[in-house]
Amino acid sequence: MFALEELKRLRAFATRRLANPHGQQLGQYLDGVNWQVALADRALVPWEMSLGFHTPFWAGFSEEQKLALNHWTYAMMYFRIGDGERFVVCTNSVVADLVHSFEPELAGLLRLETHEEIDHIAAFGRVFAAVQQRHGFVAAKMPVKPLRPLFVSKPFVRFLVATFGADFVVTYYFGRGLVNHMGKAFETRVATLAEGSPALTKLSMLHTVDENRHMAVSRMMAACGYELLHRKRTSSALYEAANHVMQRTVVQYTFSDRITTGQERAMSQRMVPQMTSLAGIDRPTLRACIDAHFDGVTGIEHAKNEFMPKFNQRLMERACLSGDEKRMWFDLLNSLQRNLQFFPAGWRPGDGLVTEAFDDEGPSALAS
Repeated sequence: MFALEELKRLRAFATRRLANPHGQQLGQYLDGVNWQVALADRALVPWEMSLGFHTPFWAGFSEEQKLALNHWTYAMMYFRIGDGERFVVCTNSVVADLVHSFEPELAGLLRLETHEEIDHIAAFGRVFAAVQQRHGFVAAKMPVKPLRPLFVSKPFVRFLVATFGADFVVTYYFGRGLVNHMGKAFETRVATLAEGSPALTKLSMLHTVDENRHMAVSRMMAACGYELLHRKRTSSALYEAANHVMQRTVVQYTFSDRITTGQERAMSQRMVPQMTSLAGIDRPTLRACIDAHFDGVTGIEHAKNEFMPKFNQRLMERACLSGDEKRMWFDLLNSLQRNLQFFPAGWRPGDGLVTEAFDDEGPSALAS
């Protein structure tokens, strides 16, 4: 239904971006501002997103301890965002190679995204290192998702593309779109934090400018992937079963609360007790605070639930997945989560279309 329309938009978008490819590089921006001073006493995320804020333990912490927990949330979230961007770098490269011979401008767009993601990873890595130094924790053995080194590798992605072709490409960009919306929900609040550091809130705002465009590419690729690749889906029962397993595995690995919140909990349990200002708090108390934080509904989850349902609804409606696949994604996403609301309450795939206007660089109301 939407494939030809979105393919036309995608091609025009690629032409426009490649004509004027480079915005503000985040690494260059950091070179020109005194952002380190913000770490002395400024909140980096809204206070309600701080680890422990919604727990009974928060009132007993000193101001410096609260600041450390606020900074930890920033460090943890941008570490996770950077981890996701590493997979984008890997996958965009493989998909660019796949389409280069017949869609060279699209390949160029995907490679441009790759360069932007590399810049993002490096820039926020510098801030992460400064937060480490400020609070005295060592993140050399930061917990990551199971089998992460295998999955974030070109050989593995090439295998998926060779095996599933357009089915994997559509699955990937649809999943990436959902992740884009989750990240945007967090980062919009950080980029508009009135009491934060102007230098670092602008860094997040510059990041959202690139990510708005990446959101648009995710949406368009998910909608036109089969039209773009000129490849009919294989119809054998064995292949369809394998494709079903591939899609379910992507959903479970990317969105399962047990895996995602489990990683954040493990990161926090390992790193937070190392923080200098928290050294005087006994380990059982810190552990109980961290568990209470992740057992409840966090400030970040509140932000995601306010932001993403309508955008995820539109993404799903336009994706070139079958009706059965959309219902599988919908049901599995909801079953894997305790606290996140991915879609509007009461809506199911096929119930109706979103009417809000969007532009080519993400939701028009939020495009920077």
